Amino acid sequence: MNELAFAILPSLDGFYVIVAPMVVHSIYSFVTKPEDTDIIYPLITLLMLWRMLHNQIWISFSRYRTARGGKLIVNRNTDYEQVDRETNWDDQILFSWILFYLGFWGLESTRNMALWRSDGVLLMFLMHAGPVEFLYYWLHRALHHHFLFSRYHFIHHSFIVTEPITSVVHSCAEHIAYFVLFAIPVLTVILTGLGSIAALALYLTYIDLMNSMGHCNFEVVPKWVFTLFPPLKYLMYTPT
Repeated sequence: MNELAFAILPSLDGFYVIVAPMVVHSIYSFVTKPEDTDIIYPLITLLMLWRMLHNQIWISFSRYRTARGGKLIVNRNTDYEQVDRETNWDDQILFSWILFYLGFWGLESTRNMALWRSDGVLLMFLMHAGPVEFLYYWLHRALHHHFLFSRYHFIHHSFIVTEPITSVVHSCAEHIAYFVLFAIPVLTVILTGLGSIAALALYLTYIDLMNSMGHCNFEVVPKWVFTLFPPLKYLMYTPT
């Protein structure tokens, strides 16, 4: 069963080869024909590079805290097998990189997006807090049903000690499902003409932040913060 399940995880090392022409094309077009090139293409490259750096910061911080000792949720160290298993954590960023590039290339409404639109940011937040959270809850419950868990989701729960990057260790099918789910707010603001570069950057950073912080093997936000600001529990989640 394990070998069958991991067989559905494609090796995405070759995705760098696919991403490279997109990066070269966006930079070349912007340098040679700046007046005809939408700035969103080089910004997609910068945004995805930021996501890689952001995730790496969380990985380094988590391992530093674990090595230093202190109060851990599960009082165990990460083993080498888990580190090897989670080495390809950037696969999901490369996957979304390709889909974002193709999506922005194919959608007319993405042309010359504004840098900031307050109404678009608000709409994106409402779409996430409403439909996305509702659908995410039921998708996650479905993934814990024996049929889907034993075929797909058990990969995510292969190790007891979690790291920030454990949040994106999934089967290929789950990556596709999550991308479609979290694309709902992005597509909504774009198709309604309320999209902005800042909204996209903030939303993806928020998703990565919650995923990383929620899978640390220690608490990042003290409990007294939630006591002082109870509504905060509706805006973020923690490991416990």
